[in-house]
Amino acid sequence: MLTSKKAVHARGLYDFAGDHDNGELTFSAGETLTIVAQDIGEGWWEAKNEAGQQGLIPEAYVQLLEPPEPSFPPPPPPSAPATDHSGAGDWNVQQSAGDDWNARQSAAAGDWNNDAWNSHTTDSWGDQAPAPSYTNHNSAGLNNQGFQGGGMQQQASEEGWDDDWDDDNEDNSSNSTTNTSQDQLPGSGNFGLSAAKRERKQMSQNSDFSKYGTVKKSFNRFSTFAKTGGDAFLMGTVSANVSESDLIKIIDTPEGPAWSYPSQPYTCSIKSPKKESKLKGLKSYIAYQLTPSFSNIQVSRRYKHFDWLHERLEAKFSCIPIPPLPDKALSGRYEDDFVSERMRQLQLWVDRMVRHPVISQSEVFNHFLTCTDEKKWKAGKRKAEKDEYQGGKFFLTLQTPPNCLDMRDVEKRMEIFCKFVKNMDDNMRNMLQIGHDSRKKHLGPYKREFQKIGGSFKQLADTFNLDSGAHSQNLTAAIDYTGDTYNEIGDMYEKQPKEDLDHMLEVLFEYKGMLSTYPDVLKLHEGAIGKAKECERLKDEGRMPESDVTAVIQRSDVISYGTLAEMNHFQRERVTDYKEMMQKYLSGQIKFYREITQKLETALHRFDNA
Repeated sequence: MLTSKKAVHARGLYDFAGDHDNGELTFSAGETLTIVAQDIGEGWWEAKNEAGQQGLIPEAYVQLLEPPEPSFPPPPPPSAPATDHSGAGDWNVQQSAGDDWNARQSAAAGDWNNDAWNSHTTDSWGDQAPAPSYTNHNSAGLNNQGFQGGGMQQQASEEGWDDDWDDDNEDNSSNSTTNTSQDQLPGSGNFGLSAAKRERKQMSQNSDFSKYGTVKKSFNRFSTFAKTGGDAFLMGTVSANVSESDLIKIIDTPEGPAWSYPSQPYTCSIKSPKKESKLKGLKSYIAYQLTPSFSNIQVSRRYKHFDWLHERLEAKFSCIPIPPLPDKALSGRYEDDFVSERMRQLQLWVDRMVRHPVISQSEVFNHFLTCTDEKKWKAGKRKAEKDEYQGGKFFLTLQTPPNCLDMRDVEKRMEIFCKFVKNMDDNMRNMLQIGHDSRKKHLGPYKREFQKIGGSFKQLADTFNLDSGAHSQNLTAAIDYTGDTYNEIGDMYEKQPKEDLDHMLEVLFEYKGMLSTYPDVLKLHEGAIGKAKECERLKDEGRMPESDVTAVIQRSDVISYGTLAEMNHFQRERVTDYKEMMQKYLSGQIKFYREITQKLETALHRFDNA
């Protein structure tokens, strides 16, 4: 028999303009609300006003009028397909702001072999990549997976070293391009992992354009900021005694705030992919061997381990865009060409991670690179998933310079960088399309045109060969040789993209994926600045103490420092990568055309004695 609980009431501390489309409730400072639920997660409650309107409210904006009575929920019901209940969402997803833009980006690096390139069309560039999940208030209990039959398991069973972590089910992971029914969803996995919950996004028909890219019209700046824990950090409702080993140092440089780079950088190689099996061969998978340079101890990892790591990095590092993993393949995953290409793409991703001064030194990344013991892996896995410094709490670990930032200067820098990111994304899409078209021409039209010319010379030589006179033989041989030369040049055009163009396209595609992750970071920072401005307004109206406002501004500076440091790192990486890309491309082009010139000069000299 159910017993009635005493209603819990709260009073608004500040005005809050909620987004009705996103299930939020608008209220004013001083207004009394009835709290309906406090277990929404990540700084959000569900409440009802005196008019009977119900919705989500930020916890930091209200104060309880009386402590809630403890309640003991009934045991969970049997598993059933998820249904849509307005007002309670899955708040564990960190990335939300740039979902529609991400769908437009094609974030992950796709296959780079000839078949994959030939299969791409203009539209396929914008339809390749997975994107971070967008959490909507109106998706009660759903993980936004797009599955027909309910959500994926949140935690893996601790039983079994390798349970259900086979490539046969890998299309359920983050980069899957097909929907999956509930009875196909994986359970516990290799090393006790659970499958990642990232999904593929489609362009919304009711999207508009912003300085961050295309975002949903129903997007609420404060909502995303609060859902990632940023508001709780700014308002000082979370705190922790961060140990010295967990602190991440940011320093001032002539180029602005920057991460403190490690004194001993390292590398990590991925080699020797092996097809392994379990359950007497019923399930198969590919295992890659990773060897970090600081230990030279080999560890075995599968694609889903990378998927799990990607999810943990996204959850932890709020102001660091995590590049997407290479896209999934639904067939041919055991073929040698695919395995080699997948390994190469994973190597590019790991190279990017080990060069990052924060990620490369993080505990979860180190655990991924070094752990070989089953029990230690599971313990480290649980620790990573329960990391107290995730989302907004990550900013507690930042050790920033003592100087206060000029908010106007920060906003100016952000405005310039937002424009830079958006324009660079447009550049990447344009260059990728042009490069893709050029590659197709090299493989087809260019080769055919030169072979047509070569064929015409060969036919002419065949005709001239009918004259058996000695005075004509040298000319006929020179023309025939010229025909062979043009056929060879056609073959050179077919092979040339592998020498220069493919590498350039790969770099462009990788950066396109990285740019697709930036809207989330930029929106989070915009939320911090907006919150600080709002607190200043409340101070001017006499509704918030000056000491509290000063503390909020100081904490917003921490978020700004972290965001600016990451921007600095991005630009440093960009300069290095694009310098190397252009040098390799132009060197390949010069070598290519020199070889063509040499072949034509050799053909020309044949006519000297004709």
